[in-house]
Amino acid sequence: MKKLKKIIVSILAIGLFLSLAACKTTKSKETKTTDSISTFAQAEKEGKGQTVTFYGYGGDEKANAWVDEVVAPAMKEKYDISVKRVPMDIDQILNKLTTEKEAGAKNGDIDVIWINGENFYTAKQANLLYGPITSKVESFEKLMDVDGHNSNYDFGVKIDGYEVPYGSAQLVFAGNKERFKADFPTDTKTLLAYAKANPGKITYTAPPEFTGSAFVRNIICDIVGYDKVEKASADKEELYKVIKPGLDYLNEIKPYLWQAGKTYPTTTAELDQMFAAGQIDMSYSYAQMHVAEKRSDNEFNDTTESFLFDKGTIANQSYLAIADTSKVKAGALLLVNEMTSESAQLKKAEAKYGYSIPPFDSEKLSDTTNQKLTDLYKNQGVLSLEEMQEKQIPEVQAEKIPVIEALWKEHVLNE
Repeated sequence: MKKLKKIIVSILAIGLFLSLAACKTTKSKETKTTDSISTFAQAEKEGKGQTVTFYGYGGDEKANAWVDEVVAPAMKEKYDISVKRVPMDIDQILNKLTTEKEAGAKNGDIDVIWINGENFYTAKQANLLYGPITSKVESFEKLMDVDGHNSNYDFGVKIDGYEVPYGSAQLVFAGNKERFKADFPTDTKTLLAYAKANPGKITYTAPPEFTGSAFVRNIICDIVGYDKVEKASADKEELYKVIKPGLDYLNEIKPYLWQAGKTYPTTTAELDQMFAAGQIDMSYSYAQMHVAEKRSDNEFNDTTESFLFDKGTIANQSYLAIADTSKVKAGALLLVNEMTSESAQLKKAEAKYGYSIPPFDSEKLSDTTNQKLTDLYKNQGVLSLEEMQEKQIPEVQAEKIPVIEALWKEHVLNE
């Protein structure tokens, strides 16, 4: 999920399990409430006229405009539901939900949440989410690959129906054809060779920045192999033994990075600015249409194109979930359905709203819809949807990500 911040799983240790024990007596009532809405049709009847909040990262102006200009009017017209968009970082959202849960609240302020990865792992472990919901959201069965990996696992964590795919993400690199005279570096070997030949022209954002962390994991997977990382234990010492060749590579390339690897950009926005200014020759994003969007906004020139590693790049989905403490669960289900509907997602795929790729199964879409998506992305300096899908690596399990970040800090940053 684009730019969502992470929360350290250890928050669970601070009183959370005690609170779960304290709430045990009310669990049956909560379960009854959870099961009171059994179908989408029932949600349509009960949800009319409600006010529903949508909590998520608010720093993407185009995504915000899509909610305000596309989703909110549709919800008002169809269900007389008012949508209140609340910009808040995910760590704050989870802290707020945890506090409400510990207090035994049943009428919280948070309804629909934009979430994925480690944050979903944390929320699921703490029973902060309402569900399962996928059987109650029409768009899931109608438009998505219900048996696919991303419909059942989020960063290696079983979803169990507690969230609905909201958008696709994949680490995609950006390079200027005029600077890469031969070809783009599509593996770690050629990237290292380019860095050595062009000192200071390559860098990456420092973990735990979300995309920089993905870049480090991708380098590790390219060298070690995804299967070995997936099978490795989350124990720090054991994981270090497996990923050490990848960390060694990052140390080998370090002296040839921008500022000789003594400092790193802190955000992808900073990385993009450096790339646009010609300070560095390569940028990246979790948004597959990043180059198209930047070219459309005249921030990148028309010789900028996307590329991937030959062995693939890390891909995931972002999701929508509903807070267990939501007081308007019917309306929340309707909002999740609308935000993942074909009509809303096709608008989100337009340049005006950020060129987002819908989380749909193309085989469930009409030829007209598939062609419309293809036409939207054509001649924008981006790769075809087919090529991107062919070169996708699943995300590393959520519990291993903070361990890898700690090992990077210990063995690369502080080396």
